[in-house]
Amino acid sequence: MKFASAISLQGDWRSAVADLKQQVAAAFGETRRDLAVLFLHTSFAPEAVAILESVLIGIRPRHLIGCTGAGIIGVETEVEQKPAMSLLVAELPGVEIRPFQVTQEEIEEAAGPAFWHFQIGVSEREKPNFILFADPFSIQSTALVQMISAAYCRQPVVGGLASGGLKPGVNRLFLDAEVIEAGAVGLALSGDVELHTMVAQGCKPIGEPFTITKAEKNIILELGGRPPLEVLQEMLPHLSKGDQQLAQKALVLGRVIDEYQEEHRRGDFLIRNLIGHDPQSGALAVGDWVHIGQTVQFQVRDGVCADQDLRDVLGGGKRALGGVVPMGSLLFSCLGRGEGMYGARNHDIKLLHEYFGAVPTAGLFCNGEIGPVGGQSFVHGFTSVLGVFTEPTKHRSEKVT
Repeated sequence: MKFASAISLQGDWRSAVADLKQQVAAAFGETRRDLAVLFLHTSFAPEAVAILESVLIGIRPRHLIGCTGAGIIGVETEVEQKPAMSLLVAELPGVEIRPFQVTQEEIEEAAGPAFWHFQIGVSEREKPNFILFADPFSIQSTALVQMISAAYCRQPVVGGLASGGLKPGVNRLFLDAEVIEAGAVGLALSGDVELHTMVAQGCKPIGEPFTITKAEKNIILELGGRPPLEVLQEMLPHLSKGDQQLAQKALVLGRVIDEYQEEHRRGDFLIRNLIGHDPQSGALAVGDWVHIGQTVQFQVRDGVCADQDLRDVLGGGKRALGGVVPMGSLLFSCLGRGEGMYGARNHDIKLLHEYFGAVPTAGLFCNGEIGPVGGQSFVHGFTSVLGVFTEPTKHRSEKVT
């Protein structure tokens, strides 16, 4: 198994592709290229067909996947709001790679796990690892990720939603030789490869956990028998001054993934935005459907929280790998992170290299990041998702989340 990554900041697409080709050749030699993962800044979208054809000729991968984004990540750099291309190339002996494409119509027709086993062409017993990209304007990506996760129990799905386009038809998805403007594209990798995932949601819990006792769709009507606004107003004065300030501008809600856990810590929650409230009833609207009996806890986020959370996740991931050396990685970060959150460039990729060394890396800033929490894959926000490829260990390790 072998990986190499490349990035180019050339504004002319021909020069950028030539730059990528030169970097890959220098790092990879003439070794066969089984997989290429390609990311283009949205400004290159009008030339996407010509770019893809040039990359396929110059790099010669058996399979290719990728998408456009408003920010591009590669090698050791995060490029925000400027033209850039990045590429991860891999030789994967003993790995079966199956490309697939999904439309909104297929999501509406889906009828259980067997539907996806047939559509993707991979059985659950093959234990596939998934790379997935979707256009946020044309497909219900949240439903798609949940369906694939349910069809392939505890198998990781990593990727993101294309970004940069402000209306339908602007984003581009890439799958082998096709440029696609809608839906989703994916690869299922099975065989002699392991994909370890690390998801940093950038939050810390505040106050105490509560049980939802009354809810309707995405509206929480009661927490522990009381209106959630009342619970929140009672909690705020008991927080530190710093957390009180964060709660005024960066308050979110975490939903516990595993209700059977006795204690819930950072990383045990699926983070969802608070999108509205009703002062009269005290109800809160959440960016996801909620149910009676779920455990939730208010959370806050900022650059300091995000930095510490990512450090904790990377440190835990490194310990879980137990000395296994990462061969390559994909990094998907939210558009709301980057320099705007941290006040400095290249934060997440620098931390990745601090913990794992100069592992070949490519990625992008997304409109939503795809990765697993508690053994289930979700679409996240304000999150960094890292997928690390390793050779199989003698005793297959549990996926890191």
